[in-house]
Amino acid sequence: MKIKIKILLLVLVIGTSLFAQDSIPAPVASNPANNLCFSCHGKRWYTYSNQDSSQVIRHKMFKDLIIDTVAFYHNNHKSLACSDCHSTEYGNLPHKSDLKLEPLLACVDCHSDTEDVPPINFTGITQEYNKSVHATRKGTGVSCWSCHNPHSYNITTRSGDNLSHVVAYDNSICLECHSGMGKFDILYGDPKSTLIAKHQWLPDPIKHFKNVRCIECHAEIRADVLVAHNIRPKEEAVRICAQCHSADSRLKYSLYKYQLAQVRSEKGVLSSIISNQTFAIGTNPSPLLNLISLLILACAVGGITIHSIIRIIKK
Repeated sequence: MKIKIKILLLVLVIGTSLFAQDSIPAPVASNPANNLCFSCHGKRWYTYSNQDSSQVIRHKMFKDLIIDTVAFYHNNHKSLACSDCHSTEYGNLPHKSDLKLEPLLACVDCHSDTEDVPPINFTGITQEYNKSVHATRKGTGVSCWSCHNPHSYNITTRSGDNLSHVVAYDNSICLECHSGMGKFDILYGDPKSTLIAKHQWLPDPIKHFKNVRCIECHAEIRADVLVAHNIRPKEEAVRICAQCHSADSRLKYSLYKYQLAQVRSEKGVLSSIISNQTFAIGTNPSPLLNLISLLILACAVGGITIHSIIRIIKK
């Protein structure tokens, strides 16, 4: 059983990693301004000419500097040029060594809450993140880009009704470090037991990992922030089943938050209540059964009403 669990976690981690090919074909919607950068950083091997010896030298690109161009042109920053975020001096080859020390941009350096976008509330996210264990724990060095790769990030919160995809994508971000595969130990020198062992108190840990995000239990929910970023210490994690498995589930204010707002805007508040989109947590909703139950209720109420009217007329 332990072997199967380790294999499952390994597949989840590997499945969410970006493996660049030796030469990645650029998609049709590529940005010509990036071609020079991707001629080296889009490959596992790069070449350059030695000006002194006139030799063509071939080197293997450091894996953390390889950019999957296909993933890049499908991510949220696909319209940007590399120089929009990185120094224009990178256009000079070879690069100056001190360019590696340039400060990395944060999300709020480009994004603002005045943009014509859904209410993401970048200011609130920054405030929440600054209170999180990722920001307050000494020596972590965690930034926006530690979780959200700027070269491949695709926001999933607003991507429709496929919640299983949202859960898998968001959890894969957490698993990059917290899978029990050693990355957390390497980064922070803090050995941890396996993820499953930490969640043995749950009736079925694997099923929870597939259906809810880590942040549902490990983050403090804030109404005006689309996605929770205030990750709390493990001692403050939710351990009361009723907080999720109830009519007023906390998932209504986190995982189902956008879905509920979408249903209300499309069908109205009354219709969203009747359709019961916030089904009982842990069950699979059936539109047919919902319709049948409503018809049975309507027949019962109608029967009682008709019976009452007939008795009043006879009396």
